[in-house]
Amino acid sequence: MSSSPLKIVVGIAGASGALYAKQLLDFLKTTDHFVEIVASDNAKIVWADELGSRLEDCGFKVYSKKNFKAPFASGSAKYDQMVIIPCSMGTLGRIAHGISDDLMTRAADVFLKEKRKLILVPRDRKST
Repeated sequence: MSSSPLKIVVGIAGASGALYAKQLLDFLKTTDHFVEIVASDNAKIVWADELGSRLEDCGFKVYSKKNFKAPFASGSAKYDQMVIIPCSMGTLGRIAHGISDDLMTRAADVFLKEKRKLILVPRDRKST
């Protein structure tokens, strides 16, 4: 049984844990899903620091957090799912309080409003 390809938005916030996003993107490359990325400026820096490469070279289209013309900024674009991995606590807090001050939080608001799947993968700190 085969399923239809999904339209997926991957958000990458500036928390440490770029490896988690890379593993997800590497998996998604093996599928027929349509994937687009929105990343914060800090996410691009953390990606380079933790992985030694540029996020823009990951094989998917990457949108700036300031680009409100991205198709998934509107509910009419009919994307199926969004995952923010890793999700910084600041991003999680802005989503929880409806503060849509960049493309990532705007898209999350759209997914919530349209009752589409939104997955947040926060990085938590282990106490030492």
